[in-house]
Amino acid sequence: MNFPMQYPIFQFFYWLVNTPGLGGIIVGFVGGGSVVAYALTLRWINDGGQADEGETYTFPTPGLRHQD
Repeated sequence: MNFPMQYPIFQFFYWLVNTPGLGGIIVGFVGGGSVVAYALTLRWINDGGQADEGETYTFPTPGLRHQD
């Protein structure tokens, strides 16, 4: 893989990720954060599907226009 290592920011990130302790911690946080975000999204979708709220419309639909 050709990577532009002449730039100091890329050298820093390469050093940071390739440091055994720090790189593992960063990967753990990113991976763990992704799993937590995925689980929270699924919970949010599930909670929305079980809501006891009635449907409301912001505009009159064709079925509602002819009701008294």
